[in-house]
Amino acid sequence: MRNKMYKKVYGFGVSALCVSIFFSCSKNITPVDTAKNKVQQETIAAADSLETEKVVRAGRSLSIDTLQHPLDSRKTEVWKRDADYNLKVHDKVVRFYALNDYRTKWLGEYAPNSFYQKFTELVANSVSYGLVPEDYTITGIEEKLNDLYTKQPLDTAAITALDIQISERFFLLTTHMMDGKIRYPGNGAAIWIRDTKQNDRTSDVFALAETIEPEQLTASITKLQPAYEQYQKLQKALEHYRTLEKSEPVALTLNTSVGKIKPEDKNLIIPLIRRKLALTDLKVYAMPVDSVSGKMDSLRYDAELVSAIKWFQFRHGLEPDGIIGEKTLKFLNQTFKEKANIIALNMERLRWLPKDKYNDNYIMVNIPEYKLRMIENQKEVFNMRVIVGAPGKPTPVFNDAVNHIIFSPTWTVPTSIIKEEIIPRLRKDSSYYTQKNYAFFKNEETIDPAVESWKDEEINPYKYRIVQQPGPDNSLGLVKFGMPNKMNIYLHDTPNHSLFNKTYRALSHGCVRLDEPALFAEYLLRDQKGWNKATVQNAMKAGTPTTIHLRKRYPVHIEYHTAWVDENGLINFREDIYGHDRRQLEQLYPTDKASAVAGI
Repeated sequence: MRNKMYKKVYGFGVSALCVSIFFSCSKNITPVDTAKNKVQQETIAAADSLETEKVVRAGRSLSIDTLQHPLDSRKTEVWKRDADYNLKVHDKVVRFYALNDYRTKWLGEYAPNSFYQKFTELVANSVSYGLVPEDYTITGIEEKLNDLYTKQPLDTAAITALDIQISERFFLLTTHMMDGKIRYPGNGAAIWIRDTKQNDRTSDVFALAETIEPEQLTASITKLQPAYEQYQKLQKALEHYRTLEKSEPVALTLNTSVGKIKPEDKNLIIPLIRRKLALTDLKVYAMPVDSVSGKMDSLRYDAELVSAIKWFQFRHGLEPDGIIGEKTLKFLNQTFKEKANIIALNMERLRWLPKDKYNDNYIMVNIPEYKLRMIENQKEVFNMRVIVGAPGKPTPVFNDAVNHIIFSPTWTVPTSIIKEEIIPRLRKDSSYYTQKNYAFFKNEETIDPAVESWKDEEINPYKYRIVQQPGPDNSLGLVKFGMPNKMNIYLHDTPNHSLFNKTYRALSHGCVRLDEPALFAEYLLRDQKGWNKATVQNAMKAGTPTTIHLRKRYPVHIEYHTAWVDENGLINFREDIYGHDRRQLEQLYPTDKASAVAGI
């Protein structure tokens, strides 16, 4: 589908920025070149000399009196939002100074050293990691430094105390880079389980302790970020959108209540849409010319603009029909700043993953994309459309593993559905389920729902157990893929495959429905004797439940990515169907509350 869409809507063209690299061969150097080289060499030498002078001027590092500054019992409150982060930072500071022979790292006996200058650069550059520099600065630090180094005699105790504070800020920054800044990602009923069993998270301590030259510090810290290729791609996209954010004029807000705008329609907001797309695509969309009058017709939704809108819709997970509706307008209303923030948030989510999460073989479901991907040897084998939980019954974000398959499954109706759907329906018509292949039990005794009294408003749904028997109308379809979690979430077939044709597929009660369950089952059983396409089909249609335990567990990662860079290098955005973006953005950028548009 995606490749077809690229061919279908990419015709309007995409601007490209080309960078020319100029170089010269040594055999063609002219006297002018030689003169320039000499000037450059002298400039570099002067810079090196200045850097050396700074180090010399800073003087030696100072010894930290651990009796006066007992690091073990020091109370760290560098991050007031989370006591656990304070504990992490505290432990890192203690370990670092032990490795550093209890000497200052940032401040010398006469002045701040070059490591301190690199630290300030790292803080300023934290925006490129999607973080906020103000979180890592010490209030009035320049004034404190000036005061400390102008007093005579030098207050070495105060200097070493400030050095410890800088280290705390440094390790807060590196901890956010490695573990993430947001601690509680869940959103009410929308469960998000973070894996707290992290791998080694002290590499920042050793990176700082082992860095001898200040110039090495930036490279050492950069390596602490997630090594996923997607993270690196998002980081480049973030840089691009932060640049666009600076060049964006005033917010161009479109009226979302104008109804649907179809190709060749005329509408007053078309000129504004043309401007919005021009800023987004970095391309000029010329106004069409009226074929009769020969004049510019700025209000007409012409073919070139339709192609641009189709491409915009495709990248935002909307039906690329060229019809401008409410959701298209909402995505158009997002500012570059809001989109940059969403990119940064999705980088943050990658920090929450253990380093070994993505092994060679796994299954990934991206909820907002409505897609499952099967990965083998770190390459995608196939993907398929899925249906996920509705906003009122959201699919949890968590990690699990498929360990068994049930062909021709029964379905035990959850108590919540008995209470909210089945009993109200039986109150209206007690014979509704008579011919629908359900078995009803009350206190584990078989009953006939047609003769049971359902009128009592105080009826206890927990007394009932309802089981739908195998068959083509079974709510789980013809096959279920079991995962051993307490939330009773699993992957399964569905009797209603027409729903997969919808672009919005948040429609289930929380489990994940698969568009091609037979293909999925055949793949999982490919190494087990006696299973092939034919035997899978027969088992699905047998009408008798059959459980097959897999020889190896397949890790399943149910994730929530609303921004990513695809295999063609293009940034994609998706609707925030569960409100995770909105809540998490308020934690990532607490002083910059998410607007009514961000994370739609």
